[in-house]
Formats: sequence, structure tokens, C-alpha cells
Amino acid sequence: SSLNAIFIFCRAFTAVELRKKLLGKRFDPDIVETLITDLQNRGLINDSLYAEAFSRSRWSSSTWGPRRIKQALFKKGISESDAENALKLVFEGRDGDSNDDQESQLGFSKLSMDHLLIQASKQWLRGRDVPKETRKSRIVRWLQYRGFNWGVIGSVLKKLESQYPS
Repeated sequence: SSLNAIFIFCRAFTAVELRKKLLGKRFDPDIVETLITDLQNRGLINDSLYAEAFSRSRWSSSTWGPRRIKQALFKKGISESDAENALKLVFEGRDGDSNDDQESQLGFSKLSMDHLLIQASKQWLRGRDVPKETRKSRIVRWLQYRGFNWGVIGSVLKKLESQYPS
């Protein structure tokens, strides 16, 4: 049908986004529900995979933290469980190791924490000409805006200060 042709040219949608878009175009609600169910059954709409791909993209390209990503996923109609699973896959890694190191206690794999530290170091080094306290407050705001919790923020600050003592 003509509705199936829509998918050839569209970006990925969650079920909620597609429903809203099609209903906004005044398609019959029964046809919309049938189409969404059919697309889900074929695996063309999969909110769980969408959540993981979206999370990975925002983490790797924009260094968004878990809270900010989760908020964006909710706006897209992703369920709590799909969002939580996606965030665990992205930030904690697939291996599910139960290490007791500091990173895993913060909900981050070593690889994820290393990525965050590289990005935070770039921000830290941009402020070499300002007092240390100003640099610290800038990093805190930078991390807060991206959706990181105080445990992660404190850990990053501690590592930055030890790595760049002056």
C-alpha cells in the first residue's frame, strides 16, 4: 500500500512517533494501528533496537549522559524498560561483568568512562587561562547539562585534577 512506501524514504521511528505522524496526516486510525502492528511483526519497528541505537549515537557523538538520553527516549515514546536496557548496554557494556571497581559502581564500563574522560579533558584544557575553580565549575555545568549524576561528576573532576594538577 501507499503507507508502506512511506518507509522507503523516512528515518527510523518509534511506534509512538509513527502513530502521531500518520494520525497527523489524517490517516484512518484503524489503518494506522494495522500498519504499525504489521511493521512491528516484520521487525521494521523495534523500539528496543531504536532505543539502543539512539543511545549509542547520542553518547558517541554528543557525549550525552544517561539522564539526558533517557529523557529524550521518553519524549519519543520509548518505555521505561526499553530505555533502561538500552542505557545498560551503552554505558555498562554487553559483558555484564560484575567488577567492583569505581566505574562499574557508577554504572559505567571502563571503556565508557575512558570516553567521557577524553571529552571532559578537552573541555578542561580549553580553560587553561582561567582559575582552577572556574574550570571546575565549567566542567560541572558541562557534565550536568549532558545528564551525568553527581557520582560521575565527582569522579571525573577527581581524575582531571590528578591528571592536570596545575
